[in-house]
Amino acid sequence: MKKLTKYKILTIFCKCGEKLLKYKKGPGRRLLKIHRDRITEDYTGIFINDFSEKGTDIFCPSCNERIATVQIVNGKYVNKVNQGQLGLTK
Repeated sequence: MKKLTKYKILTIFCKCGEKLLKYKKGPGRRLLKIHRDRITEDYTGIFINDFSEKGTDIFCPSCNERIATVQIVNGKYVNKVNQGQLGLTK
């Protein structure tokens, strides 16, 4: 298994402005998947303590729009991001 060595820490917001989490993002273009083990801080508590089944949708606590869907990728549970609902990332 590859260990993430080069990364940026991003603060991820919903489109409505809700601050969601701090995340270790590897090199590459867009944020497509949120791996649970790379979350450094979860401001809303909806990601880090989430052990939902595959196919479960995760919603923003303030605007109630879908942020991500739980999927299994390479045997690990990841949150597949809804690109249209992500707001600012810095």
